[in-house]
Amino acid sequence: MGASPVDHRETIIMWAFAKLDVTSFVAASAAVCGAALLLLTLVLVVKGAPPGVPVGPHLAQLAAIFPGYSVSASGAWVGAAYAALVGAALGLVLAILWNAAHWVFLAVVRMRASLATYSID
Repeated sequence: MGASPVDHRETIIMWAFAKLDVTSFVAASAAVCGAALLLLTLVLVVKGAPPGVPVGPHLAQLAAIFPGYSVSASGAWVGAAYAALVGAALGLVLAILWNAAHWVFLAVVRMRASLATYSID
């Protein structure tokens, strides 16, 4: 038995507006943010600076937010851990908002579709 056209349309809508897996999105966000700060810091450490000039003065200002962070090889790992926590928190908020927005949109689409089937006659 084949699926009715209504079921087929709902399947297409569900595929188009699939919800995010919150756990996976949080893990990916944490990994990307942590790796980004780690690599940025290590690139500055390897690049170095002329004598008398601090290495990465702008990136070093993150120490005000991330205690223990510095533009050094060991500070890069501390910063990566902090950036992973921040990335995970932002990923959680973004995934929840994304899923909520899609739930509302699909609820409106379903409501309009069911109202369209009613006849006043």
